[in-house]
Amino acid sequence: MYNKIASLILNAAKANGLSDVFVAQPDSLKESLAGKIFVLAEISGKKNDGRKIFDFLTMSLNDNYYNDEKILFRGKIEGLKIENIFEVAVTKTNKDLEDFLVAQKIKINSAATNITIGVIYENKLHFANFGRNRALLVYRHDDDYEIINVETTATDAPLPSNEAEEGGTAKTPKLFSSVVSGEVPVGSYFIFTSEALPEYLSGKDLIDIVTKLPPMTAAEQIKSILTKINTYIPFLGIIIKNTAGVITSEIKEEAEEEASVQRSISSLNYTEQKTEQMLAPTNLFNFSKIFNIVKQLIKNWQPLPPTPPKKYLNAIEKKSPEPLDLGTIKSMNVARSDSFLIKEKIFFKKKSGHILFGIKESLAFIGGLFNFRSWPKIISSLKAWIQSLSSKNRLLFWALGALIFIFVISVSFTNWSHKRQLAIEDFNNRVVAIETQTSDIDAHLLYNDSIGAGKILLEAQAALAALPQDTKEQQATYQRLKELLSANADKVEKIVHVNDLKSVNDLSGLGINNLVFVEPKIYGAGNDFVYELNPNASSSVKTTIEGAKNLSQPIFNEKDSIYYWDNNKISIFNIKTKASNSLSINDVDTLGDIASFKIFTNQNNIYLLSPENNQVYRYARSGSTYGQKTNWLNTGVDISQAKDLAIDGDIYILDNSANVQKFFKGEKQDYQSAKILPIMNNASRLTIGEKYLYFWEADSKRLVVLNKKDGLLINQYQVDSLNDLKDFSIDETNKTAYILSGEKIYKVTLN
Repeated sequence: MYNKIASLILNAAKANGLSDVFVAQPDSLKESLAGKIFVLAEISGKKNDGRKIFDFLTMSLNDNYYNDEKILFRGKIEGLKIENIFEVAVTKTNKDLEDFLVAQKIKINSAATNITIGVIYENKLHFANFGRNRALLVYRHDDDYEIINVETTATDAPLPSNEAEEGGTAKTPKLFSSVVSGEVPVGSYFIFTSEALPEYLSGKDLIDIVTKLPPMTAAEQIKSILTKINTYIPFLGIIIKNTAGVITSEIKEEAEEEASVQRSISSLNYTEQKTEQMLAPTNLFNFSKIFNIVKQLIKNWQPLPPTPPKKYLNAIEKKSPEPLDLGTIKSMNVARSDSFLIKEKIFFKKKSGHILFGIKESLAFIGGLFNFRSWPKIISSLKAWIQSLSSKNRLLFWALGALIFIFVISVSFTNWSHKRQLAIEDFNNRVVAIETQTSDIDAHLLYNDSIGAGKILLEAQAALAALPQDTKEQQATYQRLKELLSANADKVEKIVHVNDLKSVNDLSGLGINNLVFVEPKIYGAGNDFVYELNPNASSSVKTTIEGAKNLSQPIFNEKDSIYYWDNNKISIFNIKTKASNSLSINDVDTLGDIASFKIFTNQNNIYLLSPENNQVYRYARSGSTYGQKTNWLNTGVDISQAKDLAIDGDIYILDNSANVQKFFKGEKQDYQSAKILPIMNNASRLTIGEKYLYFWEADSKRLVVLNKKDGLLINQYQVDSLNDLKDFSIDETNKTAYILSGEKIYKVTLN
């Protein structure tokens, strides 16, 4: 257990508002992963309102903090901090409390309301304060205890870059606007109190009580003292003691007063060896130990000094020594062939100029190493030199080579291990950064700041793309983060995945390639025929349009007729009488490709969209012909990429990138439609309703709904299970879209 915690409540019932303290009691698993949360609150106003606020606050904080799925990742992802999880919980609690107060029509008197919320995890403390509650730290200084107010000494953390530059796009929380974080020193105490408690109990008395008594006993002692002083003012407090690392007993050892010099030296040598072991780098061989072993072997191989011959006193010693031969003396002074020490001494004395010759030979040898032709000769010479060594020297040579080899391997392994550790730390830091960005996205979305959330999403996606995937663990982490960001992207881009679609009509063999919904039926057309269909029914009625060749782009006139574009003329089908006729368009062949057409003003006018000519042409009807042509656009706007138009008094023009422009009386209006993500390159089929605009991109299988008034995105409906998308039609009354896919019609509910 890292800490002990106790609460203090006195005279709470006598307060005008509500005064209460809450300390969470989570199960052992949650406490080990996330610690304990606490709330200390004085809420002015009616007691019932105060109780509602306090109960909702504790419930919301408890739910937003302990039910955050990121708590479960703490054991798997290095660097994921409790601080980040608590900050997200505070943000969500702010939003929840704000909505609760509005829904309950409760107003808080901020001047008389004091609330502190926080979490203690191991020796880490994070809290947010609103009002005048006190946060006091009692810590040991030298041989005494001191007390400080933490909030007055805390420094402000720097804002994230995106908020610092833009001033923050999310709304500022009204209650808890900042979080204070830090560590509680070992053996120290943290005390949260209402404003009144320190005014009636001095700092010295507070220190004496909390440092000499356990937290629970200290709380009772404080209550006993305050009861004698004032029985009307409410007092609140929370006492936290950090017990991590506190030594409960000390073992004393008596040192011997006298020790021999040899024992002291042995002790020092032992201490040196232990220190060397503790400071030895990880994964590196102990060369000092190996050197000592080799040194001991060499020492054992050295010949023992000759034992002085024993002297026997006999008659022989009394004889006079024979005269020495001079030749014998010379041979004693000649250096032996195996005594290289003596040879070198003589060599340097007699031939000092030979050093330069040796350097030249060394340089020539090094140069020969880079000449592959000389390698056989060098290897042969090396073998001969090794064979010329004595057994002892040859063994020493191989031992030295082995030591060098071990050293190189050890250094290489250490370097590799260090780089690998750095790579792991870098990977984990990147993962934590992406996890933090996902939390930031959630925070922005809580306040409907889709623009800010979108910017963070792009940054997180770029960071994910740069994440290494060298190991299976990294690949698994990458996949998990990819799924997490994909879910966040759906939230930011308002994508609704529509699954388990069921067809409402099977059109196999009918050759239908477009449709239009006219309550309560669907009319499908293709070539020169029109089918009348009932949703969820297999029956259909076919009508052939005389003279038609390629019926497309159906438009219902909101009365009784459907207008079709048919090879540069208009074919009309009356759904009541089943009669049909066609209208020609004057000089339409000279206009080039017509992207779309729409009817308006009681069918007396048609509008043709010509991206090739960067113009919308209006034709007035005269009998069975649309004859008089007028350039409707007055301003020089670029509609060269336009795909469709829609009319309701204003004209809306959709281009291939899903951008919608609005025009009135030929003039472009100040209208900005939402940017659609993921980006569209082939948007088409603009349909207008009473409140909404609808269009889609068949390639990406997305149907987009915009608010007609301001162009804001409502939703994107993703139909991944469908293929060969041909057309769609909207039943706005019943919030339904009918999609023609292949030879079947599917129904999609629009939320």
